[in-house]
Amino acid sequence: MRGPTGADSLPVTTEPNRPTIPHQIPSRTMAPGLHLPSIRLSERWFAFLLVLPALLGISLVVLFPLLYSLWLSFTDVNLLRTTGPAVELFGVRVPLFRWIGLQNYVKILHDPLYWSSLWRTLYFVGAFVVEATVIGMGMALVLQERFTGRPLMRSLLLVPWSLSRVVVGLLWVGILDFEFGALNGLLSNLGLIDGYISFFKDGFSALNVLVSVYMWNQAPFATLLFLAGMQSVQEDLYSAAEVDGAGYWQRFRYVTLPALRPIVFLVLVLATVNGFLMLDLIYVLTMGGPGHDTTTVSWLGFQTTFTFFKFGPGTAILYTLTALCLLLTFVYQRLLLARFEPES
Repeated sequence: MRGPTGADSLPVTTEPNRPTIPHQIPSRTMAPGLHLPSIRLSERWFAFLLVLPALLGISLVVLFPLLYSLWLSFTDVNLLRTTGPAVELFGVRVPLFRWIGLQNYVKILHDPLYWSSLWRTLYFVGAFVVEATVIGMGMALVLQERFTGRPLMRSLLLVPWSLSRVVVGLLWVGILDFEFGALNGLLSNLGLIDGYISFFKDGFSALNVLVSVYMWNQAPFATLLFLAGMQSVQEDLYSAAEVDGAGYWQRFRYVTLPALRPIVFLVLVLATVNGFLMLDLIYVLTMGGPGHDTTTVSWLGFQTTFTFFKFGPGTAILYTLTALCLLLTFVYQRLLLARFEPES
């Protein structure tokens, strides 16, 4: 076949009109090649089937351990006990759990060590939350300004937060140790002290060292959150405040702080939860000592569960921390976000 120019041309075939594919999720599925009857699914059920594997994974690694540990707090089990009902598995005696209701909670509420640990925990959490929030806000205000080396400073800010808390503890042991600590050596060489200082000898000073070390580790994350919130504030608001004659601190009080209210709420909640659950620094730095002077509720629950193998009282102690975290989160929400109206 020859075209208008005399050259051979390929035959032109026209394709039949294809039906347009709808843009909604299909409601009919069929297994190919199996000749199974089709199944009609609504979009809601189809979406549910897509997220079902993720829901099963979350339930397996989060929900089941949570419910299992809650059930343990109402039972009596002691792996060191040689009497009572048990099951023999491969020659190993495994004690059976016995439901005892609220007896574990009653027992810990009558324990003086629990109450002393609770007051010590409240002091630790309060001091840590205040220090982390104030210092985090201060560093965010500094890094918000324009100066030479600001990108480098923002990068170095994340170094303490990126370190494992075990590494942080070992680092500060090398700095604060009585015999070979770098801080004692520096102060002695400068002639500022006559003898080496034992930072962990007194319980109150050891507790404050824990607060400071944990703040050093966690304050950069608060700074990151505050800095992100400050960058979302419109520059027009600051310009209007300057036109009205507002100074730096007036702009901070009346422009920056109201805009950062949700970020402040988030920082307070995260710092409170992290403060209540802090365990690894105590393990590395003080082991709860001297005596019980740095024993917090989290450390008491850890020792009760994994040192004395009393899983019932141990999980009950830790669930009191969960109740305190929920209570303080509600208080923060009522104080900070009750009258907060986000911009449309």
